[in-house]
Amino acid sequence: MSKALETVISEFSKMTQIPRPSHHEERISAYLCQWAKDHGLHVEVDEMKEVIIDKPASKGCEGVPRVIFQAHMDMVCVAEEGVVYDPLKDPIKVINDGKTLTADGTSLGADDGIGVAMALYLLGDDSLRHGPIRAIFTTNEEDGMDSMNIDPKYLDGAYLVNLDWETVGSLCNSCAGGDFFIFSRKADWEAAPENSKTMSISFSNLLGGHSGVGINKGHANALVSLATAMAMLKQRGIGYRIASFTGGQAPNAIPKFGKVSFAIASRNVPKAKAVLKEFMTEFKDAFDNIEKEYSFQVEVNDAAPERVLGKKTGYGLIDLMTMAPNNVHTMSPFIDGLVESSSNIGTITLGEETISFADFARSSVAYHATQIGVICQAIADNCGFELRNDGHVPGWAVNPNSKLTEITCKAYEKLTGIPMIVEPVHAGVECGAFAEKNHALDMIAIGPTLLDVHTPNESCDLDSVRVTVELLVEILKAIAG
Repeated sequence: MSKALETVISEFSKMTQIPRPSHHEERISAYLCQWAKDHGLHVEVDEMKEVIIDKPASKGCEGVPRVIFQAHMDMVCVAEEGVVYDPLKDPIKVINDGKTLTADGTSLGADDGIGVAMALYLLGDDSLRHGPIRAIFTTNEEDGMDSMNIDPKYLDGAYLVNLDWETVGSLCNSCAGGDFFIFSRKADWEAAPENSKTMSISFSNLLGGHSGVGINKGHANALVSLATAMAMLKQRGIGYRIASFTGGQAPNAIPKFGKVSFAIASRNVPKAKAVLKEFMTEFKDAFDNIEKEYSFQVEVNDAAPERVLGKKTGYGLIDLMTMAPNNVHTMSPFIDGLVESSSNIGTITLGEETISFADFARSSVAYHATQIGVICQAIADNCGFELRNDGHVPGWAVNPNSKLTEITCKAYEKLTGIPMIVEPVHAGVECGAFAEKNHALDMIAIGPTLLDVHTPNESCDLDSVRVTVELLVEILKAIAG
């Protein structure tokens, strides 16, 4: 194992002991700030707790343009069903088999902890030849992208390398923007009808995955699937009153589990079971060749629920969840296989005062982003819900004159003998935020191979980390030369 790879693994391992879910990056921010001070480097921390570290040029390279390396501190914290895990307190238990990094029962956080670790290696190795280096470690990338509010002064550089990419040998040169839509209305809880039983239906162990790069893989959305089953009951004349609806773990992750419980008249239980059996026949036809290990459960409890939503509210929720945009919206007419716009219903909350669910829409084309927003507003109005946009993520257009792309592709082919793939992505990359602040920045996104991010099956290929680190060193050399 190379010294560089050992250093990256060591730095990453230290970070896994520091809880860092989105919106709670205070401890990892303080850690990185102290790391910079311990290494004698200039460091600043902005009001969002983002950390900016500067390393001066190596001798003879003082006039070389500055290169900015950027990664985000936060991670999507999810766990296997049944695993006790508090993302605000518990460390990640890393498993290293010599080839791959995984975690024991939770997400790994290599997205984007491994990017942070690679940047720390570049900052800490004084044997490298390079011009001025800046590392920017951002907060809340996974759930809102704080970097949209970064002070433009920190983006004073010629080149920026985003380290939040998940396939070695691939270079991202543009990304989709996004909008976090929240549908909500006041909850009107009341007593369950007399002579009711409690019926529950649930999905578990679906594949889930990233709602951007994984939206076209055909994975089932647990929340939408459950809403579809409930809509079928209503269409067949079987009334019900919603008691609870749970599932999903992040707005930008395809829900892999969910459960809905409802009050139903005792006489309608057999009819409901028959409709749900029909639903599952159709679900299996659609997904059995994709979803291999899922479970669908139907349970009946003779006791009625303690409370239920008002009839209009409950039916409105189901109607809205079946109508709200979800999955691929449009495909690019110019690039084969590229999703142009999409949306994902990711989380749902039935609280004491409010019921709500999140729909994260993505698009690399402004018109389709507007169109999805118009659709969401129209169906919210029709179903008695309010709609708000909880955050907009800007897109990043292709730079056909990118010198950094050319430098990186040449360096990668020199290292591996394999041509690098240059491709846009249907997901939010922070380069979009940076492009709005400094239009002159020449940017790319690269990184090692990560699989199943945002899930407990997340993994990081170690040899791809080695290759990526070597590539970053070569990029610095080429720019300095």
